[in-house]
Amino acid sequence: MPNRRQYITSFSNPKVKWVAGLKEKRNRDEEKKFFIEGYREIKKAITSNSNSPIPCLPVNITSLFISPECFLGENEEALINSVKCPIFELPRKIFEKISYRDRPDGLIAVAETPDAHVPWDKIKSIDTNPILIIEGVEKPGNLGTILRTAEGAGVGLVIVTDPRIDLFNPNVVRASTGTIFTLPVYIGDLKEVLTKFQSKGYKRYAVTPEGKTLYTSINMKEKSVFLFGSEQYGLSDDAKQLSDDTLHLPMLGEADSLNLAMSCGIVLYESIRQRNK
Repeated sequence: MPNRRQYITSFSNPKVKWVAGLKEKRNRDEEKKFFIEGYREIKKAITSNSNSPIPCLPVNITSLFISPECFLGENEEALINSVKCPIFELPRKIFEKISYRDRPDGLIAVAETPDAHVPWDKIKSIDTNPILIIEGVEKPGNLGTILRTAEGAGVGLVIVTDPRIDLFNPNVVRASTGTIFTLPVYIGDLKEVLTKFQSKGYKRYAVTPEGKTLYTSINMKEKSVFLFGSEQYGLSDDAKQLSDDTLHLPMLGEADSLNLAMSCGIVLYESIRQRNK
């Protein structure tokens, strides 16, 4: 088998400049590529769930950049050998230039940007509970944290509508700890997805500070869709009007709302509590 590993020793190497440029959305859009940094993130990216009723985003890794000087464990070589693509080995100083992190672990994969719109034709059935819709999210770190929380809470599908950020921003991938690849996450049109879920027998709940119903008062054992809005503007009027009910979280202090990711976590783990009761 030919050696797939190539060695880069110069900061001016075109490959170094190219992969570093993928930190910028403009370059990701132009190249139709994004990068996945970190052992656990890459490990999850190559984990397939093609047999799931709702498939996850397909990830096709096209190149791998490594720096053994930065490795933190003993399993990196096994991961490298499992990825069938060109490998570029860099010294620590050059790897740190392309890294998005303060303390890189020596692994960056470049992958083709998949079509993230909801593949309704490929979804065999929708009966998972709960489902999460995030409208107009603005902060990559918040979205990544929400995805990590959603996977932990057993959410079966996340749809981002009217996103103001790139779903494949390195901060989304990092904050999600790679769960963006192991949880079905898609982009969709708000009215279309809410109509679709209504036809499937779901109750649609808009979570907003001015909501009419305390979030613990509803029956979350029923098939539920929870809607959360952007950090700055909250949910749109359409999101509220198309929902079956609006929910609020109690606020006993001077603050009028919670961080978006924290609000999602509270509601989703209440769903776990009720479903396991």
